[in-house]
Amino acid sequence: MGGLLGRAALPGLLGGPRAAGPSLLARPSSGGSSWTRERTLVAVKPDGVQRRLVGDVIQRFERRGFKLVGMKMLQVWEGPNVVCSSRAMIGHTNSAEAAPGTIRGDFSVHISRNIVHASDSVEGAQREIQLWFQSSELVDWAEEGHHSSTYPA
Repeated sequence: MGGLLGRAALPGLLGGPRAAGPSLLARPSSGGSSWTRERTLVAVKPDGVQRRLVGDVIQRFERRGFKLVGMKMLQVWEGPNVVCSSRAMIGHTNSAEAAPGTIRGDFSVHISRNIVHASDSVEGAQREIQLWFQSSELVDWAEEGHHSSTYPA
């Protein structure tokens, strides 16, 4: 399945023609069937990889309760309101305006070296996820327990 942006748009999406770093997709670890399933793409940019911040980024999403559901030196986060929540966790695009405690506020050194990309809307996330992942590459976590649907419970 191709997205509306096409693979040619990826260098611009990630801040230039450099090679992409790990991308993340998340889902919350709780919530039951009452929440709407929402996924987002978070890409750690080359400057974040070079500075060895991938683990810090992943840890912040896990602490927030989101589940990593796909990773190719890429992964996607999924959970209720994950798009809005991830934008708040990441902080303003311009590092000078990013609040302390946000990923960009704590780690970014310049607007062109701002550590991560995150989808800006549910629709944008769906397009971006389709650019990076086949549906078979994403984990569908079981609601009860912490087992992947890929493995028997």
